[in-house]
Amino acid sequence: MRDLIVYFSWSGHTASLVEGINSTLGYDLVRIFRATPYSTDYRQCAYVEAKEEIRSHILPEITPPFTDVSGYDRILLFFPVWWYTMPMPIATFVSGLRGFRGEVVVFANSYTNDPLYMSNIMRDLRSLNNSVKYKQGLFNKSVSEHIAFLRR
Repeated sequence: MRDLIVYFSWSGHTASLVEGINSTLGYDLVRIFRATPYSTDYRQCAYVEAKEEIRSHILPEITPPFTDVSGYDRILLFFPVWWYTMPMPIATFVSGLRGFRGEVVVFANSYTNDPLYMSNIMRDLRSLNNSVKYKQGLFNKSVSEHIAFLRR
């Protein structure tokens, strides 16, 4: 089985998590960025830019614009929770997965452990692209817990 980690990280927390996992497991990696970077100011990014994208269902342009995932059986999708769901650069990526026949395993992290966040995320992913087979991964877990989960 060939796996690809695709992730989005604004503050570096998700990037650190992915790097810790990947130092042991060695998957191919793609980090998604918003083509027009978010503000480095937390309040501007969270309460203006990200909130407006989610509220208005804006799919921002991302870099890399799209990755050829046809050679992978599974995409491991990592991101922080923003406004009770995924950041919109993740939505842009998932919307482009039309025709992908593998599995997308979803991993999210947040400053709080509200299980409703993962329910919202899974619902929102399916509404964006219901042709993809999604599997719920882990929510707010450590590097070692992610490694153990992925080795199963």
